[in-house]
Amino acid sequence: MLRVNDIYRSFGERAVLQGANFALKPGTINGLIGPSGGGKSILLKIIAHTCKCEYGSVVFDKGISVTDVGLMFQEGALFDSMSVYDNIAFPLVGGKVPTNSLPKEVRESVCEKISEILARVGLTRAAYKMPAQLSGGMRRRVSLARALVGRPKILLLDDPTSGLDPVASSVIMDLIVELHREYSPTTVLVSHDLRRLLPAVERILALFDGQIAFDGSLSDLAQSAPAFVRSFVSCRFELPALPTEPSVTV
Repeated sequence: MLRVNDIYRSFGERAVLQGANFALKPGTINGLIGPSGGGKSILLKIIAHTCKCEYGSVVFDKGISVTDVGLMFQEGALFDSMSVYDNIAFPLVGGKVPTNSLPKEVRESVCEKISEILARVGLTRAAYKMPAQLSGGMRRRVSLARALVGRPKILLLDDPTSGLDPVASSVIMDLIVELHREYSPTTVLVSHDLRRLLPAVERILALFDGQIAFDGSLSDLAQSAPAFVRSFVSCRFELPALPTEPSVTV
């Protein structure tokens, strides 16, 4: 289980997270939604221990450590001085790049994993290009590949379809769902593309005013979420119709 306990985080006088609480079951795929600038990216970084909170804690299940967490940053955060190949290799080798300095057996294993994920995100021919040579959408796919390559037990994806056209967005979302079915990492997926996000996840967490304002399934969201959460979602996604009361004949 992944548990987030009473997380607080501010930037100057601006409080971004004000007591965020939730717990995720192992192997589930979860969507984190909410207004832009509302703290979703910061919350993922706190879970991944790349950003500190001022108060609260993040607790992983027994046997899981921060090294088992894969994070795709919203802004990509590629190393501009490294090729696509070495960017993706980075989490596999603990930053010991270039990979040609590794022992042969380690290098072969790393190469196999990178080749597989490059093929799956459609970037095989870009393996030895530099980030500056890539389009924005291609950079997003490299960042996604880097988060997925080590098959982490906890996978945090911050807006993975941002900057992609509709066809590429569908391909990437399908890939995320496919890989989740293959090895079931506990996944938190942030996306502003609710039309693709909501049907793909088992559970939805809505972050408003620094707190989790709703936690439940899509059908729960339609029926019992606070009105402001339903209003936020309905502007971007057609919610399931509420059940109607049977008519009574007199």
